[in-house]
Formats: sequence, structure tokens, C-alpha cells
Amino acid sequence: MSDKDVTPIEAIDYESLRIPAEQNQGSATNIKYKPIIWTAFGLLIFCVLIVFLFLPEYVAEKRQANSSGLESQNDTPPAAEITTPEPAIETNIEPIQALTAEELGRLKQESENLLLQIIEKQKFLESKAVNKWALEEFRNALVLGTRGDEHYRKQEYKQAITIYNDTVDLLSSLEQQVAPTLAMHLEKGELALIQAEKIIATQHFELAKSIDGDNTQAQNGLKRALTIEELYSLLEKGGKLEAANRFSDAKNTYVQATELDPLSQEAKAALNRVNNRLAEQEFTRMINQGYALLKQRQYEDARATFKAAQNLFPNSDQPVQGLARVNQAILDEKLSTLTAEAQHFENRQDWSNAVLSYEELLALNPNSASAQQGLKHSQEREDILSRLNSHIQNKLRLSSDSVANDANQLLNKIESLDNPGSNIEQAALTLKELLLLANKPILITLQSDNQTDVAIYKVGKFGKFASREVELKPGKYTIVGSRSGFRDVRKVITIMAEMTDTTFLVRCEEPI
Repeated sequence: MSDKDVTPIEAIDYESLRIPAEQNQGSATNIKYKPIIWTAFGLLIFCVLIVFLFLPEYVAEKRQANSSGLESQNDTPPAAEITTPEPAIETNIEPIQALTAEELGRLKQESENLLLQIIEKQKFLESKAVNKWALEEFRNALVLGTRGDEHYRKQEYKQAITIYNDTVDLLSSLEQQVAPTLAMHLEKGELALIQAEKIIATQHFELAKSIDGDNTQAQNGLKRALTIEELYSLLEKGGKLEAANRFSDAKNTYVQATELDPLSQEAKAALNRVNNRLAEQEFTRMINQGYALLKQRQYEDARATFKAAQNLFPNSDQPVQGLARVNQAILDEKLSTLTAEAQHFENRQDWSNAVLSYEELLALNPNSASAQQGLKHSQEREDILSRLNSHIQNKLRLSSDSVANDANQLLNKIESLDNPGSNIEQAALTLKELLLLANKPILITLQSDNQTDVAIYKVGKFGKFASREVELKPGKYTIVGSRSGFRDVRKVITIMAEMTDTTFLVRCEEPI
């Protein structure tokens, strides 16, 4: 390479380069940061707009979504729109506290429950034809319910609940009037039937049937109203025949009336009345026949005749008196028979059967003084004879002081009786002899082995001996022998006056 071809290298002036460089650097810096500043300013403006314009709507939508979620569970109209609140500004004023979603849901549920009650009551009252007997009150209740609906749609549930409660009260009051209203129209319908007012009776029974379509009285009342005029025509005709003593013809007319209206009390009463007239002659004949049979002592035939007469006229006293005469005649005959039987048993001193006869007498005639006295007399002698026989049959017990005392008291009582009877006197003599024998000791001999201890229950201990004599009254005694190393012996002996063997051996012989 030649020197001409080489460009010469000049020295660089650093000062001249620094100033423009600094200027260029400042310009570059300004150009770099200007877009960032404008962008930040724009974002700030955008955030302010969001805060003031979109944030309140977002909050409102959130509340509405919560309310709509509760409403959608019950399929009811949506709640009123919530007013968009102003942006929150820090002030010293306390904000109004809104209902929580839970409280709002509870009030809404309570409103709907009341509304269901209103609907049910409305349907019930309409089924009871309320428009025919309480139209104005029913309309007022429905108008009031409509006002509650308006508050409900505005989500003013507390106001809706208040009005719904009032509506329920009004409808409940009407419900309580259903039964009395039905009864009132049934009563007025029956009164109209009695007065033969066909149109009025029909009106009341039709209204009653509108209230209760299954009401039997209303249905029958409508049927009777159709024939009421013809019925009273027949009754009038029958009355004229009855007044003329044409009872058979009157009966036929009244039968037609009862067949036309089986529920007519007037027709039934007229028919019963004329039947009674026709039965009077038969009744008189039966009464006379009953007394004739009674006189002939044909008691059962007389009773049947009086009962037949009583069936014709149940309220008449004559059959009752006839039956009483029959019963009294039968009673008198039975009393006479039983009195004769009792006296017969007394004469035979058969006191047990005499008691039975007198008891039967008193069962039929409790106030009979003679029967009461005869029963007491027979019972006393029956008891005495029974006690005498008991002592005689248990003569061994007479040795007991208590038994002997009882026997002596019995004998003293017999002595005080006036004519006790030969059976009692003979038994008393036998008892006296037994008492004498029972109190007379009998000598017996006890033999042993001088090694056995001998004792007699309720008498005493006699110790060891070979032979010993003891006096005992008639009766039963238990003798016991005991010896060490030997089994005890026990003997029960019976002491009687007529006994011949009076020696008894008591000793222990069986080793243990």
C-alpha cells in the first residue's frame, strides 16, 4: 500500500464531542420518558372513571344476585331492583343497616306460607258457596290480600306479612261461619216445610246443599219441598175423616201421606193417633180377659194378655196394674207355700231346712215380720244343735279348759231357752255326760328302763324310772323318751274312760 492511498488520522477533540453528546443525551432521555408519563396519566383517569361509574353497579349486581339466588329457590317473582348506591364517602353519618340475605329469605318464606294459607282458605270457602251468603266480607278479604301481594312484589315482606295475617283472620272468621250458616238454613228450611211454604223451603235447602252437597238433611228437604202441598192436602182430608169417627178411612189417608213423605212427623203422628183409636176396643177387650184369667188362677195366660195390651198402649196404667196383680197373686201363693214348708220343718226340728225356707220367704218379702222372727228362731237352734254335735263328735277335746268352758256356756244357754226342742235337749244331756267323763282323771302306768328320761307334753317331765303311775284326763297326749347315745322315741296315746289297756312302755333302744 502507498502513502497516497492511506487516509491520515486526525486527533479527536474530546471537549467538542462532550457538549453535543450531553445535549443528545438529554434529548434522548426526554423522548424516552414522555410516553410513560402520558400512559400513567391515562390509567389514573381510567381508574377514577371505574370507581365513580362502574363500582356501584357492580356492588348492586352482587346484592341482586344474592337476592335472586334466594328467590329462585321458591320460584317466586324477582325482588325489586336495588338502587345503585353513591360512592362511599368518609363521613360521620352512620349508614342504614340493610337486611341480610338470611333475614330477607326468612321474611319471604313467612310471606309465602301465609299466602298458601290464604289460597287454601279461599278455595275452601268457594267450595262452601261463600259468594251466596257472605259475598261482601269475602270480597273485602280478597281485596286486602291483593294489597299484601303488592307489597310482596316490592319485596316489602314485613308489610306483606301484616296484611296477609289480617287476610287470614278474615278468611278464618268466614270459615267459622260455615257450620252455623248451614245449620241456620237447614232450620229455616224445616220451619218452612212445617208452614207448607214450598218456595222458601226450597231456597233454604238449596243454599244448604250449596254449602254441603252431601248433607242428607238438605237433600231430603228438597225432596220434601216438592210434595209439601200435596202432603198437607192429605193431612187435611184425614183430619176431617177422623173427626167424623171414620177411623179406617182416616188411617188409609194417613198411610198415603206417610208414603208420600216418610220423614213427615205430622203424618206419622196422625197415623199413630188413628191407630190408637182403632186399638182402643181391642185394648179394652184384652184388659177384661186378663182379669178373668187371673181369677181362674191361670197366671201365665193372664200375664201374656196384659203384656199384649201393654204393647198396644205402652203408656197406659191399666196393663201395668194388671201385671202387678198377677205378680202379687203369684207371690202370695209362693209365700203361703214357703210359710207352710218352714212351719213343717220347725215341727220336725229340721232347723237347717227351716232356715232355707225362711230365707226364701224374706227374699220375696223382706218386710215380713213373721218370717224375720221365724228365721231368727230357726238360725239360733240350728247353731246350738251344730255346736252340740261338734262337741260330742270331738269329745277328747273336752278335757281342754277352754273347750270345756265353751261347752258349759252352751249348756247354760240351752237351759235359758223356751222349748228348745227334743233334739237339742237330748244332745245337751249327752254333752253333760261327756263333760263329766272328760274331767275325771284316768290312772295309767308308764314303764321304762331307768336310763330313759320320760316327759309328757303339756303335762310335765318325769325323769328316769322303771315304772310310774300317772293320772291323765281323757284326751290325746304325746310321750317322749330321750337317752344319750340313743335315738329319741315318741308315742301319741289316747286316754278314754272306756279304755282297758292303761300300761305304756317308753324306752330308747336304738343306738345312734
